Amino acid sequence: SSKCNSFSLGVLVLLAFLMVLLALVTILGNVLVILAFIMDRNLRHRSNYFFLNLAISDFAVGKS
Repeated sequence: SSKCNSFSLGVLVLLAFLMVLLALVTILGNVLVILAFIMDRNLRHRSNYFFLNLAISDFAVGKS
């Protein structure tokens, strides 16, 4: 059988690691935005609710 269209094991491991790292960074970033909004009352302006909504929706989509 030919292996012309398949990746090597090392490339697959690297891609899997990068995907997991990207997911963790995304989740951590969204959690930090949500926590900052909860803990700092100065961030609770009408314009910042848009960013909170983005963080919550991205967290919900990225986690699934």
